[in-house]
Amino acid sequence: MVLHLPYVTARLEMAPPPKDDGRHLGPVPIPSAKMTAYYIGLGTLAAVEAIEWPIAVALAAGSYVAQRTRATATAHR
Repeated sequence: MVLHLPYVTARLEMAPPPKDDGRHLGPVPIPSAKMTAYYIGLGTLAAVEAIEWPIAVALAAGSYVAQRTRATATAHR
């Protein structure tokens, strides 16, 4: 796109987005739809005070660590 103004000419170019499977945002992997729903459910339960927020954080952290440990163990086989 070229924009011509008095005394200034601007040229804007955009590179095409890189081809990817869409499961990574930078170096951080995006959780699956099932785990995203789980985290949203925990957040909702904590927000409506059905469970205390430290318990929701502990459950989410435990699930994350267990899933990452399982993925790392299967990757090393």
